Amino acid sequence: MAAHSACPAIADTLANSCFTRLSRRMIMPVRNLLNVVITSVLIAFSTQALSATEVVPLNYRTSADLLPVAKSFLGTEGSVSAYGNQLIVNAESRKIEELRTLIAQLDTAPKRLLISVDTSDNVTRNSSGSRVIEYGTASREGGVQQVQTSEGTPALIQIGQSVPLTSSSTDSYGYSQSNTEYRNVTQGFYVTASVTGDTVHLSISTNHDRMSQERADAIKVQSTDSQVSGRLGEWITLASNSDQSVADQRGLAQRYSTQGRDDMILRVKVETLE
Repeated sequence: MAAHSACPAIADTLANSCFTRLSRRMIMPVRNLLNVVITSVLIAFSTQALSATEVVPLNYRTSADLLPVAKSFLGTEGSVSAYGNQLIVNAESRKIEELRTLIAQLDTAPKRLLISVDTSDNVTRNSSGSRVIEYGTASREGGVQQVQTSEGTPALIQIGQSVPLTSSSTDSYGYSQSNTEYRNVTQGFYVTASVTGDTVHLSISTNHDRMSQERADAIKVQSTDSQVSGRLGEWITLASNSDQSVADQRGLAQRYSTQGRDDMILRVKVETLE
């Protein structure tokens, strides 16, 4: 009888032991999963606590000008986008403050500039037969033109005239017909200037049209694009690629010897306006 009464107790003990082991095996993965979830949530909250989203307004420069600079500055430590004339920055507060300091140094009022362009020329020949171009403010063609603009803004200086061009053709009946149309012959200069200290950097796109001496109904077009630098308040001389020139930068008039017939030579001076 004692043996029979002990069997249920042993069975209950074994059952409880098995249940406990099974419960532990089931609880351990759940605990691990909870630990992973809690850790991820804490990391996310800590990241959100460190990061911030702020608006950096721009006063003078455009967002298109400063957005590449901001992206390069943040790198992988944040993100930035443009909205109108302001930057939307998402990064650590410390990094945003550093970016604000950088933007404040770059977002300054553009300087007011006075750009003078001398396009005058006068063609003569010396005793050796070389072509000599002497030009100054008193020359017959061209002259000095001036325009006020802001730093970084293209300025257009253009002169020209409308000239009649006559062309002839024969109709289906063999009769000759002439047609006259007016074409614009222009000299144009797009000048974009930026200033660093006492140095000015120029981006110049030029266009120079002339009537052809070989054909009365043709216009010769010459255009050049160049990047040059020089000192503020001093003449900066530009010439086409075919020119061979030596200039005295100290004088207001300069002298060039060139090999081409229709080479265009010009000089530019940039001054700041207070």
